[in-house]
Amino acid sequence: MLFFLCLSFLGDLYLGEFMELGVGARALGMGNAFVGLADDITAIYWNPAGLAQLKNSEVFFMHSADFDTFVTTNTAIAIYPSPKYTLGVALYWTGGSDIPLTDSTEFGVIDTAWVNASDYVAYLSYARSFSAASVGINLKGIYRNWSVASAYGFETDLGILSTFKGVKFGINLVNQLGTPIYWSDTLGIKDKVPLLIKSGVSIGKQFPIGKVNVSMGFDTSPAERVAQFTEIHTDTYFGAEYWWQERFALRMGCDKGNFSAGCGLVYKSIKLDYALKFHQDLGLLKRLSGSLSF
Repeated sequence: MLFFLCLSFLGDLYLGEFMELGVGARALGMGNAFVGLADDITAIYWNPAGLAQLKNSEVFFMHSADFDTFVTTNTAIAIYPSPKYTLGVALYWTGGSDIPLTDSTEFGVIDTAWVNASDYVAYLSYARSFSAASVGINLKGIYRNWSVASAYGFETDLGILSTFKGVKFGINLVNQLGTPIYWSDTLGIKDKVPLLIKSGVSIGKQFPIGKVNVSMGFDTSPAERVAQFTEIHTDTYFGAEYWWQERFALRMGCDKGNFSAGCGLVYKSIKLDYALKFHQDLGLLKRLSGSLSF
């Protein structure tokens, strides 16, 4: 009973949080400021409109040990670009074990149970370029499993990416429908994944010694995601990367005040990226990802 009461109380408060850990070591190394850049296969997560920039079929895999391995996150992506549009599919899953459920008693807060949790999101994406901008849409199926209960639902994302005088602007309306997520229990608990507006801007400059990309991002959402108020809550992200001969990259960024850094290597059709994020309270996040184009 306590478990379901916790779900009912938290509801929208944390329901979408597991989908905000991000995808790709490259983006993490740049502080997750990637919505306005979105020029690789991980655009399927950051801004599906960015998929329209890609010219080759590609597969991608990511493994992430989040917060001293308390949570692990994995992602698999495949895309197929045609002359007129790009199609993509992805599976994002994250999970943790031995998560304590607590209760307040006259003796203080005590652990009452330990549960395992896993969350899955399947993506089906479509992107197309127009004269003024690229547009992309995600259809998402969501499944959650919390040991003694599970939930399912559907959502959509809508992304736009445009370039003006060498500056790229992007926006991604994440979970725009506000459809309910249903839990398989007898209490009739129903949640809703809250809307998140992800926006960003980026600029790239070629120098004799290499190319530099600089980006900035914003996440805007109703503050009831973190507290029961009606004002708007915004998080900011900053990132930069340096490419040497399009073969080796160094990156650094700031994700909501948390420093990140990473590197990348390209060899023929293979790309490998690694990144770290130093969270002030939760510890170290380590991420490895790679892709193969053909």
